[in-house]
Amino acid sequence: MKSNSDKNHSNLPWWVELLFVQIGLPDSWLSKYLQQKKKTDKFIKENKKYIFYFILLAAGLFYIYPIVRYTSSSASCIDKTTKYLKSNYVNNDQNEIDLNSIAVGYCHGGSLPK
Repeated sequence: MKSNSDKNHSNLPWWVELLFVQIGLPDSWLSKYLQQKKKTDKFIKENKKYIFYFILLAAGLFYIYPIVRYTSSSASCIDKTTKYLKSNYVNNDQNEIDLNSIAVGYCHGGSLPK
């Protein structure tokens, strides 16, 4: 049977037992950690809506960024290829739309005309 003194003591979490009892870290660190945890929990409780909106915005940006980067890279490739075609293939019978379509084809895996 357990004595009254055993009933009054609560079990410590495993990490407190390991770090502060077994290893012997300073007790002041534990109190500072627990105070900071209390402040953090209070902050999260008070600002749930704003934290949710921030996470939603960040997730949207992380989702859109690869698309923007791919589009920017593709536009840069098309621009450079169009300039190259204009400088090397000075052919008056091809108009701007034809050069742009050739550049788009080249940037998406095609080849340049000979």
